[in-house]
This record gives sequence, structure tokens and C-alpha cells, in this order.
Amino acid sequence: MNIYNMTTSTIRYDLSLLSSTEHLLQVNMYINHLSSNEIELSLPAWIPGSYMVRDFARNLHALQAVSPNNESAKLEVTQLNKQSWKISSTKGEPLDELLVTYQIYAYDLSVRSAFINQDYAFFNGTSVFLYINNVHNIKHSVTIDEASFASLTPNALSRIATAMPKSNVHTPGKAAYTCNNYYDLIDHPFLIGCLNYHSFSVNNTVFHLAFTGQHPYDLHRIADDLTPIIKHHMALFGEIPCEEYWFMTLICDGGFGGLEHIASTVLQYNRFDIPFVGDNKNITPGYQQFLSLCSHELFHTWHVKQIKPQVMHQVDLSKEVYTPQLWIYEGFTSLYDDLSLARTGLISPKDYVQVLNETLTRLLKNQGRHKQSVSQSSFEAWSKFYKQDAGSVNHIVSYYNKGAVVALCLDITIRQHSQGKHSLDTIMQLLWKQYGKPCIGTPDDVITQLCEKELNLDISHFLNMVTSTTVDLPLHSILQQIGLQLKLRPSQNSLDKGGEKPLNNKTDWGAVVSSVDKMLRVNAVYDGRGASKAGLMQGDIIVAVDSWQCDEAKLITILNQKHAGETLPIHVLRDAKLIELEFTVSEAPADTCAITVEDETLFHTWLGLQ
Repeated sequence: MNIYNMTTSTIRYDLSLLSSTEHLLQVNMYINHLSSNEIELSLPAWIPGSYMVRDFARNLHALQAVSPNNESAKLEVTQLNKQSWKISSTKGEPLDELLVTYQIYAYDLSVRSAFINQDYAFFNGTSVFLYINNVHNIKHSVTIDEASFASLTPNALSRIATAMPKSNVHTPGKAAYTCNNYYDLIDHPFLIGCLNYHSFSVNNTVFHLAFTGQHPYDLHRIADDLTPIIKHHMALFGEIPCEEYWFMTLICDGGFGGLEHIASTVLQYNRFDIPFVGDNKNITPGYQQFLSLCSHELFHTWHVKQIKPQVMHQVDLSKEVYTPQLWIYEGFTSLYDDLSLARTGLISPKDYVQVLNETLTRLLKNQGRHKQSVSQSSFEAWSKFYKQDAGSVNHIVSYYNKGAVVALCLDITIRQHSQGKHSLDTIMQLLWKQYGKPCIGTPDDVITQLCEKELNLDISHFLNMVTSTTVDLPLHSILQQIGLQLKLRPSQNSLDKGGEKPLNNKTDWGAVVSSVDKMLRVNAVYDGRGASKAGLMQGDIIVAVDSWQCDEAKLITILNQKHAGETLPIHVLRDAKLIELEFTVSEAPADTCAITVEDETLFHTWLGLQ
């Protein structure tokens, strides 16, 4: 381990756009008052909030180092591993100042990394900023060479969207920002270009909307729709831990994603699902999902960025950091994102029932829930949840999806055992006051502890069952407590998300397929179901079913014409070879939810609408 005398040191990163067509950023990293003859630098392997090693250093190129105040000093650059370099003076002379230059290739259109095209540049600090090994708590600053980015906005004013605090140092042509430490630095992404921009205030906090793409979005309507969500979250926690907040959205064709930061979020979304000026005021399914995504990421400002497991405080960014608690963080947030839309009246109680249908159906169709607990899913996120393949549906469960259902069951259980005095809201407020606001990490049994010590409720057996075992959740009895009745029916097709629909499917199929040149490609096969028993595999191309070429609708029709126990041939292409399989017809399982409201008053009271 290298020890550096860096009590007065600072680090500055000067950024300029080297080429938009080649997607290159130029980074000049200045380190002063180093007082050492060698230094080790690294680039993070992962970004907080996305639990997968992504090896950002693979996009770092042309690294060089010089000593600005001693040009005759010879410096040696040695790569230590995939993401670290040692820079040393060949004569053993102290390196009081050091300039490290390198380029970043930025062409990953996602919320987690860096991307440059002809319209804008976006980057997270974890993709761009080298850090000194074992030295994080010193001042870091960033300057943006605005002129170099002018090519992105030749006929319009360039705008820099970031929540990073501006520096008091003003240099013509430069935009300067500063942070107290490296972890703060990488928690403020940058979006630079000609942006659709709008700001609005909620309870004395300024919120900013920044969209790429220059589409005529109805920004005032979006701000109006986000306002009640923001107020809901603020009221729940009693305050907001930032002075201003940015919603930055990367518009694209069919993309989806979000990543939380302490005072901002970066979203990726389909350009045609966001309302344009002049659209009617109905909330379409696509726009509802966008509002839910905004709600989810904003909720993380408290619950993930402040309330977090102990191991996530000042994390080691060079390797995986394991915790069984992700179901608490992503699961709880996945409940509140849509619930806040219903509580504020943005969607109707009926719409929220459909949200529950889809959430529960997704869980019940996931055979992996019988093999992996939600705590185990959290711990194995690095190797399983973020590296899914066609077989994952049979082997893992989502800590987002099941975590949300656990949160729902926990809320109703707390209400029942406390005679309505407490709810999951109470737990969230206690988490904020005892852990989030004072920045204390949560222990693995934090929910059990809070229920026992603060609410005088012993629900440890229930929590252990729903989080540490693969026993199915008691959904029927739980939903009855809030006036809902859970009904199950067969799925109509692989796209059936739940809800009340005519029952026209009676035969089990058991595979996810998509149309390819008037044939069907098998994308996933469920364990123990009809397709699996017939020997179908992921990647098979179905040429004919019972000698008929068909799409998925015709496939279901053909199967429904048969009786349980009958067999029929399925011809598939597998690795360019024609194979005949025998499919045995069986009854379709009831794995799709069609919830009904049996007690409207009770349900509306639970939603907070009474």
C-alpha cells in the first residue's frame, strides 16, 4: 500500500471534446502537492447503483504522464492490472506536480457509462475520472472546455446539465465545478449539448428537466405531473437532502433505464412515450411508466443514496461489494414508485390494481422464485441478476420484483399487527431518521430491529420466511386485508401481463417466442412446462406446429383444439438441422393475476384516498 502526504493536495480534471464522430473525450488530470516519487491511479470497475463489474478502464486509451514543473524529469508509466497504473520518477525525485493525460472512448448509450454522438455528450465520473489508490477524501475539481463542445450545438446555445456544485474560480470559456471528495465527484454525471430544458420549484427546492433530442415535449405538463410525486416523497421523509435536483433524460428509440445520484438521476427512455405539446392530457401506459421511473429514481435520493447498507459507504470500486439487503432498497422503492402515483391521483385505483396484476404475475411466472430467496438474489446480484440469460427465469428471482411484493406484504402485516397505527411508511421514516440523515449504514436485520424496538412488533418469523426462504408469499390472505381478492387464470400468451380478460386459452405452452420470417424463435423455456417436456430449447426456430406454419396466436389456437394427453408434432430448426419433436397437450396453469376489488372503501383507505 502506498502512503502519500496529500493533506494539501488537490486534483483537477480538464475535459474537452476531442471528436464527436470518434466519440472521444480528452482528459487532463492535474495533481499538485504530491510529495511522493510514485503514485498509483485506478479507474472504477463498477458504478454505485448498478451491481456489475463493467471494467470501464477498457475505454481508457493513450495514458501518459509528465511533471509540469520539471520537464526534464523522466516518468515511468507501468500498468499494474486491467484498471490501475503506477507512475514513478526514474531518478526517485519527488513528484510535486503531475499531469496525467488520457482519452476516453464514449459510445455506450446507457445510464451507467459514457456516450457521445452528434447531438450531446453524456458521462458518469466512474467512466472518466481516475482516482489515486487509497486516497479519496481530498478536493477534486472539473473544468469543461465549452468551446470544444460547440460542435454539438452549432446553431444553439450549449447547456451543461449537472448537479455538481459550481466552483468560485471563473475562467473565460471554462465551466468549473468542485467536490470535497472522489465519491462526491462520481455522484454527479454530466450532460452537455443543446437540450430541452425547464426548471420548476417544489417546496423551495428547484428541480430541473433536461431532455436530449430537441423534441417538442410538453415540459410544463411533465413538471406539473412530477410535482405531486415530489411532494409525496418529501412529505414521507420530511425533507430532501439536496438544494436542487436534476432529471436528465437520454432520449432514444426504445431504450429504458434509470440510475440514481444524490442530487440527480439519469434516465433513458423511448422518445415517443413522452407527451408532446398539444397531446391530450390522458396518461398513456408509456408515459405512466416514465412517471413511475422518475418516482423510483427520485425515491433513491433518500433510500439508497443516504439510507444504505454499511458496506456501501465509501465502497471499494475495484471489485464486487456484497450485501443481502438489495431487496430492502430496490424492492421497497419498486413498491413506492407506482404507489405514489396512485396516492397522488395521477393514476386511478383501477389503474393501480392493474399495476398489482402485472407485478404479481411477473413473480408467479418466474419459476426461479422456488430456487432463490430474495436475500440470496440480493447477494448474488453481481453474478446472476446482472448477467441473465435465457435460463435465468428458471433459476433466479428479481430482488426488484419480489422485493416489491415483500414490501407490500410487510406494509399490510405491520398495519394488521399494529391495529393500523403503523405501516411501511413508519419504517421508511425511521430508516431516514436513524440511518439516512446521520449517514449510518444499515445492518442486515434492520427491518426486524426497527419493528421490534420502535414498533413493539415481533414479525421476525414472517420476515425470515419471505426473505430467506423460497416459500410462496401468502398473497391471497394478505390482499384480503386491503379489500382485494386475488384470482388466478391461465395466461393468454407470452405477452399477457395480467388483468381481467376473456378466458380463451386452456392449453399449457410454456415458452417465450417471437416472430422471425413467418416462423417462431424460442427465446426462453420454462422448467417443467409443455415446451420443456417436448424438448424445445432456447434458440430453436419453430417451422411448423402440427404441420402448420403459425404465429403465436395460431399456435395457441392449434393447441386449444386438442385435448389433454393428445400429442402433435413440432418441427424446429436447430443449428440449421430440421428436428421433429413430440408435444403432449396439458392444461394451462393458472399463473396470471386478475385481482378484483371486493371492498372499495377498505382499498381506498389503504391507498390513502379516504
